[in-house]
Amino acid sequence: MAPPPVQGQVGLTRREMERELAWMLRSVPDNPKEFVKLFTQTVVALMDKNNEAIARSLAQREPPGVRGNG
Repeated sequence: MAPPPVQGQVGLTRREMERELAWMLRSVPDNPKEFVKLFTQTVVALMDKNNEAIARSLAQREPPGVRGNG
């Protein structure tokens, strides 16, 4: 579980992103095509993780009983 957000922070911290990236790139392929595929998957995965962190942060700020548009 992620640590509680810093005052005013939304999403992952730089340090959290760096740790995730280091974990995802723990073994880099020698084949350039495979590296591009890994890099693409890594970027998308980091964006997904950050979007999840943003959603959690915004949900914590939302007053009880209030729902978004839709």
